[in-house]
Amino acid sequence: MLRFVCLAVFFHLSVGEIFDFVDIDDENSLWRQSDKIQQKTTECQVQTKSGLKYGTCVPYANCLLSQGNPSGICGILKTCCVYENTCGKSSNSKVSYFEASEVSNGVTNCEYVVKLRNKNICQVRLDFIKFNLAPATLTLPQYASQKVYKCVDDILKIKPNDFNIPDLCGNNDKQHVYVHVNQTDGVTKGVSLQMTIANRNYNPALFSPSWRIKITQLECPGKRSGINFGDNQDVIEDFHLLAPQGAIQYFTESTGYFKSFGFDGSVTRQQSYTYGQLYAIAFKREVGVCGIKFSPDYISIPYDNSLGIHKDSDCYHYLYVPELYFDNPYSLFSGLVAKVCLETAEDFRSYAPGPFYVHFNSKNANFTTVEEKKQGFNIKYQLLSRCP
Repeated sequence: MLRFVCLAVFFHLSVGEIFDFVDIDDENSLWRQSDKIQQKTTECQVQTKSGLKYGTCVPYANCLLSQGNPSGICGILKTCCVYENTCGKSSNSKVSYFEASEVSNGVTNCEYVVKLRNKNICQVRLDFIKFNLAPATLTLPQYASQKVYKCVDDILKIKPNDFNIPDLCGNNDKQHVYVHVNQTDGVTKGVSLQMTIANRNYNPALFSPSWRIKITQLECPGKRSGINFGDNQDVIEDFHLLAPQGAIQYFTESTGYFKSFGFDGSVTRQQSYTYGQLYAIAFKREVGVCGIKFSPDYISIPYDNSLGIHKDSDCYHYLYVPELYFDNPYSLFSGLVAKVCLETAEDFRSYAPGPFYVHFNSKNANFTTVEEKKQGFNIKYQLLSRCP
């Protein structure tokens, strides 16, 4: 055993790493994950017999010890390490992928588990590079008086879920979600992605589901036990990606788009969001930024329009926007104070003094849903450096 340890230490020193044996802090580790100097994680991709696969660029021995599959040369003395990423698999890699392009008709459950690398992992970001499940269905729940949109055929459930990540279905290409984790509770050891899929043998009209989800484990600054040889590079690289506590989406660019879950980018094919959602969306605010402008490309959030000019209390569903201002002061919607519920595009702004955020609420279902009106939003945002 001592000979094995000496050989392993010599090998890792030879490729410029110190005590970097595995990607996870478990009972098989010779040193704790927090006691090492980590190297920048580089993504890679390789062509295999089963198609294009994504992995991370790591030393060959690290890949084997973390149960990965070395797939060709990657960088200096490293390999592109590809991890099993299909149903029933798990990964402890800094960056991993959960994907399926051809799901067998009889498959109805598909779970993927993200094992947290160390006790400083506080967030897991999920980027839906490709995500296409059966859309939400307008249905009448048991004991309910009004129909609601729900994920019925296909559903992705994410756990743990402390900040209201909704059940996901439909088209969510290029969307993302943050999962906040807290390992100090003594219970949380990982993140579960649970797909429930309608049996296509009994539902032949449904298209085959497919997804490719990029999973990134983000580390928070914090006290480390044991020997610490220096600053942890992952903490430095991850810091700007960390979302404010409680936000399940976080946009770090000065301009971009955010949209409702299930919005597929086409008004003609747009599928409605599900009811029962209540979550926060945050935007990174730099020094010198005084406001944020929102310009909807598409928006249909229902409200009671029987009185003409409407106010916050008339919103069935809404985006809550602190310090709300409409660009057009004579708009029918200028009576709104903090809630945005529109069925036609109107530009609006927020000049909030603190963090920029909005939250979306679709919990109220005490109204008649019109199926032809595809409810959802696709909104361009732009940070402002000049404000009134």
